[in-house]
Amino acid sequence: MSDIFDRVRGLVPLLRANAERCTAERRVPRENLDALRGTGLFRAALPRHLGGLECDVRTKLAALTEVARGCGSTAWVATIYLDSVFLFAKFPDEVQEEVFADPTSFHCATLAVPGRAVPVDGGYSVTGRWPFNSGCLDASYLLQPAVVEGGGPAHFIIPARELTIEDDWYVSGMEGTGSNTVSGRDVFVPHRHVLQVAQLLDQDHRSERNAASPYYRHPPLPYLLTSAVGSFLGMAEAAYGLFLERLPDRGPIAYTGHARHRDAATTHHQVAEARLKIDSARLLADQAAALLDERVATGVPTDVHDRARVWGQVAYAAKLCVEAVEALRLGSGASGIATKLPLHRIARDVQALATHAIMVPTTGIEHYGRALCGVEPSTPLLH
Repeated sequence: MSDIFDRVRGLVPLLRANAERCTAERRVPRENLDALRGTGLFRAALPRHLGGLECDVRTKLAALTEVARGCGSTAWVATIYLDSVFLFAKFPDEVQEEVFADPTSFHCATLAVPGRAVPVDGGYSVTGRWPFNSGCLDASYLLQPAVVEGGGPAHFIIPARELTIEDDWYVSGMEGTGSNTVSGRDVFVPHRHVLQVAQLLDQDHRSERNAASPYYRHPPLPYLLTSAVGSFLGMAEAAYGLFLERLPDRGPIAYTGHARHRDAATTHHQVAEARLKIDSARLLADQAAALLDERVATGVPTDVHDRARVWGQVAYAAKLCVEAVEALRLGSGASGIATKLPLHRIARDVQALATHAIMVPTTGIEHYGRALCGVEPSTPLLH
């Protein structure tokens, strides 16, 4: 699978060159998406019988990290497209054949803020407004949650043509993800396009063709988490590289006796601490990915403690990346807030992504702490 990583790494200059355009247009340029498709990245989670790769988690994480070195928004949308394929592969074979019929299409999903579903003949009538739909502007199918009247929560596959995209993604970071609100009223969804939330998040198969593949025994939540952390790692690496690129040309530190930034002990500490935080974050994220790969390879199911551990490791890795980028921004002085410099965009993007509900560091750390203390999970996502 290393060839995927190598091909994605080769696209970093292109993604970096298009990063400002991505932010300005508030969506990922089609050039980026087409180039990434050519690397095979979007086939990483696709079943082999459909031409996919069933890529190991560590390779997937490494590839998404490289995308984020070029552009954080592109990396996040690529993450959503990749992980949505994994979620759609939880559905029966006939649904997969329908959704994946067009190999050039993209799909996205949200897990929170459910709508309402009413049982009708042959399926459900679904109504809702679903915010934060990253990548919705180029998606063909969307997976949206809703609470079934008289029942429980479920997820519904809905064609994009049946939904309305509300142009409301005006934010101060990750603008290029195009994470607009999507809405629909009385949309008919057939039974075959519906999975209960518990079914979506478990480790069982609904596909006869995928039943023999250990790949789809990955528990979805940890799988999604090990994808999401790649955006943090890549943006932190990008910020670190940009800081060092400018360092030789930076002159005196104002109001001190240092003639050059590079010679100052404060700079040495800033650079070393940033590097150590990023390296530590990489190790934690890689441990989480390796755990999932090991469990699948050995056939041992991931238990509640494993899932909490992955969430905690990913959350702490994200926290370290945010701290590293902020240290580099502060170490850049007033130029760190100059909109003409990429570091400003990266700092805004990483801060914005750290507010994502599933990536808020305190949440994942708390869940892992509960597991370490032998306390039952406080969220159904870990059961």
